[in-house]
Amino acid sequence: MPRQARPVGTWGTIARTKVGNKWRARARYRDYSGATRLVERTGTSATDAENTLLAALLAMSPTPTSAAEITGNTLMRDVAKQWLAELESSEEPYAPTTIALYTETVRNHVLPGIGDLRVREANAPALNRFVLDVRSPAIRKRCKVVTKSMMALAIVHGAIDANPVTALADRSRRGKGNARPKAPVRTLSIVELHQLRTNVTQWCGGNRYGSPRGADLPDLFDTLAGTGLRIGEALATRWSDLDLDAPTPTLTVTGTVVRGTRQPFPKSSSSHRTVVLPAFTVAALRRQRERDIPTDCDLVFPSRTGGPRSTNNVRRQIREARGAEFEWVTPHTFRKTAATIIERSVDVDAAAAQLGHSGTAVTRLHYISRAAVAPDLRHALDALAPDSDGLLVETTRDGTPDDLGSAV
Repeated sequence: MPRQARPVGTWGTIARTKVGNKWRARARYRDYSGATRLVERTGTSATDAENTLLAALLAMSPTPTSAAEITGNTLMRDVAKQWLAELESSEEPYAPTTIALYTETVRNHVLPGIGDLRVREANAPALNRFVLDVRSPAIRKRCKVVTKSMMALAIVHGAIDANPVTALADRSRRGKGNARPKAPVRTLSIVELHQLRTNVTQWCGGNRYGSPRGADLPDLFDTLAGTGLRIGEALATRWSDLDLDAPTPTLTVTGTVVRGTRQPFPKSSSSHRTVVLPAFTVAALRRQRERDIPTDCDLVFPSRTGGPRSTNNVRRQIREARGAEFEWVTPHTFRKTAATIIERSVDVDAAAAQLGHSGTAVTRLHYISRAAVAPDLRHALDALAPDSDGLLVETTRDGTPDDLGSAV
C-alpha cells in the first residue's frame, strides 16, 4: 500500500546539520501544486537555522482568505455575515445599492429561513424548501443568487465539495408543452397618449386639501414619453446632464435611482448615452426649470426634501392619475411606446440605441409592438397574378362541372 501523501501546505520533520561554521535546516514541503520539494535555510546556530526555515515555510503557505475559517459546523448566519463583509472589502467594489439589496435579502429572508442551519446541513433539499417558500419570483431569484454565493465561499474554505444551489430547479422555467405564451407588447396610440396626458394633468392639483399633488408629474410624463428613459434614469437626471438651449437639445444618462438613492452610473455600460430631445420634452423641462425646486443634488425631478424621488412613489402617482381605462399603463409603457414609434419611423437599431440596449434582440422581443395591420405589399403579391383570366369552370344545368376554361 503506497504511503499517504502529506497534506498540501505542510512539511515534514526538520533536519539540522552543521556545515562548516554554520548550521543548515532542511524539510520537505508539499506546495499547493501538489509537488513535494526540499526547502533549506542556514543560520549561525541550529536554533537560528530552524527558526529561519520555519519563517520561510510559513511564508509559503497562503494567507487565509478571511479572519474566520468556515467549516461544516459553521452556522449559515455566520457564513452570510462573512460573505457580506467580503463584498464590501472586494478589490472590485460592488455598488452601494447592490450591497444594500443583498444585505436586506440576508436580513429579511436568508437568516429567518436557514440562518440556524449548519453548512453541512444546508444541502440541496433544505435549500430547495427554503427557496420554494419565498413567494415573490424576484425575491426567490435573489435568494438563490445570495445562497449560491454563500455556498461558494464555503467551498473555498473546504467546508463542502460542491455547491448544492446549482442542483435546485428553476420554477420560472416550464416544459415546452406547458410554456406560457408571451403576452404581446402593448403600447399607447397617439390618441391614447393624448387622453392619458389629459387624465394626468387633471389629477395633478385636483385635491382640495393639503399641498398640490404631483404638480410636475405632467412634465415628468412628457420626459418619459419623449425619451424612452427608464423611470430611475429620468429621476436621476441632473440639470448638468441637460443642454436645453443648444441648437440640438440633449439629455445624457449618467445614473439611475435605486431604492431611493442616486447611483452615479446607469444600469449597464450601454445605458450611458445621450439622447436628442423633441420639442415637447424641451418645453416640459423648461417648465420644470422655472419651478426652481430646491435640491441638494442638482436633480431635475427631486423629492420634497430635495433628494432623489422614490420610483415607487412615482408609480403610485401614475396609478392614481391614469384613469380606469388605462389600468394597464406603467412607466415602462412610455418606453415601449417610444421604441415602437422609432422602429416604425427609422429601424430597430435606432430604437435599441435610444433605449440604451447593447443589441436589438431585447428591443425587438420586449419593447416593440407588432403592427396589427399588415403593410401594403400589393407590389409584391401582384407577382402571383395569373397570366389569363384564371381558372374558369363551366357547369351544366344540374350544377356539375362541364368543362375547364383556360389554365393559369
